[in-house]
Amino acid sequence: MKKIPTEMSIGMILAYDTTLVTPRESSTLLKRGHKISSKDVSRLKNSGVYEVWIDDGSDDRVYEWDISHRIAERIADESMKVVTGNHGISFLVAATPGIILVNKKRLSKFNLNQNVLVITRNQFMAVGAGEIVAAIDVIPLSISKKDMSAIEELASKGIISVVPFKYSKVGLVVTGTEIFEKRKEDKYYEIVKKKCKRYGWRIVYKEIVPDDEKIQSEAIMNAKLAGAEGIIVTGGMSVDPTDKTPATIRNIGARVISYGIPMKPTTMSIVSVWKGTPLFGISAGGIHYSDFNSIDVLFTRLMSGLVPTRKEIAEMGVGGMFWSYNPRIESIPSKKTHNKIR
Repeated sequence: MKKIPTEMSIGMILAYDTTLVTPRESSTLLKRGHKISSKDVSRLKNSGVYEVWIDDGSDDRVYEWDISHRIAERIADESMKVVTGNHGISFLVAATPGIILVNKKRLSKFNLNQNVLVITRNQFMAVGAGEIVAAIDVIPLSISKKDMSAIEELASKGIISVVPFKYSKVGLVVTGTEIFEKRKEDKYYEIVKKKCKRYGWRIVYKEIVPDDEKIQSEAIMNAKLAGAEGIIVTGGMSVDPTDKTPATIRNIGARVISYGIPMKPTTMSIVSVWKGTPLFGISAGGIHYSDFNSIDVLFTRLMSGLVPTRKEIAEMGVGGMFWSYNPRIESIPSKKTHNKIR
């Protein structure tokens, strides 16, 4: 591989992906292996590329596209697959739905090499099959074979993994007298159904019940009898006199880990376990904020068998303001100050 002025590269083979970045897109301008034409010279210069790397077949260094793939293969276990991206990046994607576990100490030690970086999603984040778990990116275009060997020594299985969900059968109890009386349409079923599809679960029981503790308790019991391995109770989680869900969950004998979780949206939710079965009460806020809420963060963790402690839930306040939470904030006019003439 050698570097030559762009205008002298016509008819030669481009040895790396060139990047196009505009306010509207970030993509590949010309891909590695492309035969450069006279029209390409102008396009490259317009993108700020006045010199290019040309493949001349006379190199013994290891290049970014091989580096990232080799490191990805060493890190990936049976829970992940390696996918090649553009610009020398490789991705690890989930082979099965589950929870991401990261060995932070080993990951930090690896990333100190400063040449190849492993960038993961957050610890305990849930992913569906085929979703990106981590990216392996390379900083220089190439490194020596000696440096490559040293970096490979740092890379091994166990840095990151996807733990498959332990449970897959979900029971759904929808609360609300207004829904039970058909004054209002239930919106939660389709939301939960969509999340179940993503995570490889299935709904084995569904019932709509009024704001009545006895009827709600019976519905929860029926969900367990129907084979539910995790139960979601929707709505009735706030402080209105008709909101009965927290009292129902406590009175049925569930071990409440936390009522109120430090995350937005769906703060007014309850995490509990009843007779070994995860029992999760989610506030009605999950209807408005359906794309990402506490089902994706806490119920997924319960379905993996990794029951969080009250302390762990408390610590979720750091970063608990999710990208999906976008409330309307009323603007408050600032008070005008007047300088007195002295």
